[in-house]
Amino acid sequence: MDLSSFYHQFREESVENVRVLGEGLLSLEQATDPGAQQATIAQIFRAMHTIKGSARMLGFDEVGRLAHELETVLGEMRQGKRALERPLANALLRSGDAILAMINATIEARPCPVDVDELIGGLGGAPPDAAPIAMPPTAAPAAPPAPAAPPPPPRELPTNATPPPSTTVPLSRVVNQRYQNQPTIRVRVDRLDRMLNLAGELVISQQSLANHGEQWQGLQNKCAQQQAAMLALEEALESMPLTGGQRKQLDQHLGNLHAISHEVRGLIHQESDRVMRHTNQHAQLVKDLEQEVMRARLLPIATVYAGLPRAVRDLTQTTGHEARIELYGETVELDRKVLELINDPLLHIVRNAVDHGIEPPAEREAAGKTPYGLIEVRAETLGGKVRIVISDDGRGMDPQRLRERAVRLGMLAAEAAALMPDNEAFELIFQPGFSTAAQITEISGRGVGMDVVRANLTDLGGQVEVESTLGHGSRIILTLPLTLVTTRILLVRAGQSIFALPATSCYGTIWAYHNEIRSLEGQPTILVEERTLALIALAELLGLSEPSPFSRHSRVPAIITGSSQRPVALLVDELVDEREAVVKPLGPLFEKHQHFGGAIQLGDGTLVLLLNPVQVIQSKRSNIVVSQAPVLQRSRLLVVDDSFTTRELICSILQSAGYEVTPAVDGADALGRLQQQPYDLVVSDIEMPRVDGFGLTSKIRANPTTSRLPVILITSLASEEHRRRGLEAGAQAYIVKSQFNQESLLDVVQQLLDTTK
Repeated sequence: MDLSSFYHQFREESVENVRVLGEGLLSLEQATDPGAQQATIAQIFRAMHTIKGSARMLGFDEVGRLAHELETVLGEMRQGKRALERPLANALLRSGDAILAMINATIEARPCPVDVDELIGGLGGAPPDAAPIAMPPTAAPAAPPAPAAPPPPPRELPTNATPPPSTTVPLSRVVNQRYQNQPTIRVRVDRLDRMLNLAGELVISQQSLANHGEQWQGLQNKCAQQQAAMLALEEALESMPLTGGQRKQLDQHLGNLHAISHEVRGLIHQESDRVMRHTNQHAQLVKDLEQEVMRARLLPIATVYAGLPRAVRDLTQTTGHEARIELYGETVELDRKVLELINDPLLHIVRNAVDHGIEPPAEREAAGKTPYGLIEVRAETLGGKVRIVISDDGRGMDPQRLRERAVRLGMLAAEAAALMPDNEAFELIFQPGFSTAAQITEISGRGVGMDVVRANLTDLGGQVEVESTLGHGSRIILTLPLTLVTTRILLVRAGQSIFALPATSCYGTIWAYHNEIRSLEGQPTILVEERTLALIALAELLGLSEPSPFSRHSRVPAIITGSSQRPVALLVDELVDEREAVVKPLGPLFEKHQHFGGAIQLGDGTLVLLLNPVQVIQSKRSNIVVSQAPVLQRSRLLVVDDSFTTRELICSILQSAGYEVTPAVDGADALGRLQQQPYDLVVSDIEMPRVDGFGLTSKIRANPTTSRLPVILITSLASEEHRRRGLEAGAQAYIVKSQFNQESLLDVVQQLLDTTK
């Protein structure tokens, strides 16, 4: 019998049992009630016994051997022969981690990553000077007592300190009631994903049905117009001189026409009502199905909370800081995918709170604080979003120190730093490479952290904000969607293109009047509710060559978006619609392009890109908040394509490689830009309106000032004839889109630039 089909189930069960081990050991370190201690030990013992039995059945021999040793140690603790000391607890926790590592390695056919004999040796006796948590002897597991709130244990102090009688430091406290599991059945995640995608397709189908309903309504309106035209015709005919026979014949025809028109109107009205009823019923069924399938993917945030107390415990030993963590809102549920993606950011923020936020005990006592710090994690549901707040009562952030550090790192000019308000200074921690740590350690100082946290949250369509008071602590606020599959969107038009914005990132809409715009340090601004906001055109942010909306209208709609600390007014040409939509991934070509969060198919089949406004605005600001030191002249490239998506993709690739890139919407636009300033290379599509790629290349070669300018053609035309025509027109390279490769494009660009030097 092939046992490999059971491996993944064994891994899932082991993850849960190792979680029981970790949480149980942490609770034992702070519990003082003997009955609660015995119940916890019995629970851990059963978890290790389960792992041992399953491992031996499936042939995971080393896992079974280690689990057997853990079971033996726990049995001795249950009988009162062993006491839980800090070194023993560390060894048990490491062994639990090792079990999961060995299971993963076996399933993935990798060598065993741990030394089992060394781990088993670490489970031996503890040094005599350890401070054990005594376990009363018992011959059998005691029955679990009624739930009670045990008093916290004495906090650990240095060996030369005497703890005051009333001072207690519980390591962790979960404030909400433990999430209660209902009867369940295991379902593969990929099947749930397919079900959710199918439900999403039904949402698109529902939008198409709604469009049909609108068309039926349009038919009714046309029938009403036809009836009015017929009456007008009848009145006109009555004034015309006709014979009696002609009049009789005309009346007969008009009567038949009225009868047919009445019948058509009745049928259209009947079918319109039927379509609308069917559409409404279908909409309700789709909504119910979508909600039920999404609920099947929801998990409590307790699954993410589980590792936080262990992380705090380990870090307090590493840093010498004393801290405890309290967890709130454990039963708040999120989509499984959201939980997976926020696990690392949440852990990183908590680690930062222990390492950077919480002061050493002596420093805290000198500041009049308790020697131990408090970290709180609170989760709550707000409409279609979840808000997670991670707060600490540590030293807080010094905005002046952040500004000075940014200047030293070359991220900010000294003049700009002097003008930067405190709330914007806090945003500096999200800049790539920014760190205030004096030394590089495994915990911090490498400049990789909060920028990744924001990037992960941005990819989810969420936000991260910072609040801090020097000397009193900091708050990191995460705002997340409940699910990643459907989202409320706002459709807007910028120039000739339609885009979608997540409704969760839009705080409101206003009319921006041309005569109300003021300039502040060269930046157009507008006053909204007594707050001055930067005014930015969406077309400008996206590099679209569109004229200002104010060139056509005296007032233009604007969306208040961005972070809540630094909102901006985003100018658009039109607010098209607001609706629920299914977000589709963009695929590997766009995985590094953070301006877009996916694509959305409308009811008529049109595809629109979902923008991430926070990321788009942040990238614009990042271009401003940069080192003012002189830089080498970058090669200037012109990218020509009438497809916004393709143009944006190629521009992003080239910009990431360090080139200065200008977009053009077609060959005519490119020729105009070539007259305005010189370029070092042109990357162009072929099939474009006005002037195509062949014509553009020929005109470049015919002009003496651009005759030596390298041209790369990127097109879907793959025939040898088109390739020959492109090279005859004067292109130095011809790349077929179906064979497009980012690295090969960059290699060709670099080679051509090198030949022109």
